Amino acid sequence: MVKKTKAVAKIQEDKRSFILEKLKMPRVFITLIVVIVAGLLFYFRGLFVAAVVNGEPITRLSLILQLEKKDGKQMLSTLVTQTLISQEAKKRKIDVSQKEIDADIKRIETGLTSQGQTLDQAMLAQEITREDLTRDIKIQKLVEKMFAKDVKVADSEVTDYIDKNQSSIPADLAPDDVKKQVRQQLEQQKLSTVFQVWLDSAQKNAKIQYFVNY
Repeated sequence: MVKKTKAVAKIQEDKRSFILEKLKMPRVFITLIVVIVAGLLFYFRGLFVAAVVNGEPITRLSLILQLEKKDGKQMLSTLVTQTLISQEAKKRKIDVSQKEIDADIKRIETGLTSQGQTLDQAMLAQEITREDLTRDIKIQKLVEKMFAKDVKVADSEVTDYIDKNQSSIPADLAPDDVKKQVRQQLEQQKLSTVFQVWLDSAQKNAKIQYFVNY
């Protein structure tokens, strides 16, 4: 009888130990999760805190809100325009390859080098990144592909422009180079006009919902 009682007591003690161990396990997991979360917050602290001044944090959110007050309306308008262009290009099955973008970047770099400046210096001065530049080039080339066929510049227009703007044309340029540059300039002007007409119509007919007001 005594042996049986000891056996029962041993079983009960083992059960208590088992239950206590089970209760301890969630605490271990919680501690581990807290440590991991704290580590992630520290590693990605730049996502939440922009700076710390004498121990007082300046949150990333407050910085974003200030930037939105300054340029939010213009930036949102630009993003809406870019989205409309991308949607229209997709509808027309028009795309721009990375090779085309790289070729344009190369031309820009060559032009800047001839002026004694690097692309990185130019981007820094304009406060843009290479990603921004790539995106802008793609949007511009999409516009050109969509509307270039609607732009025509007659030889008479080139001649007329040159005749009326002799004083602003560099004297050291060859006549053929002058005509080429003038034609390109007139084409860009007409492209801008054609694009603006399309954009006004696209904005009018698009279903655009704004959830922020500036």
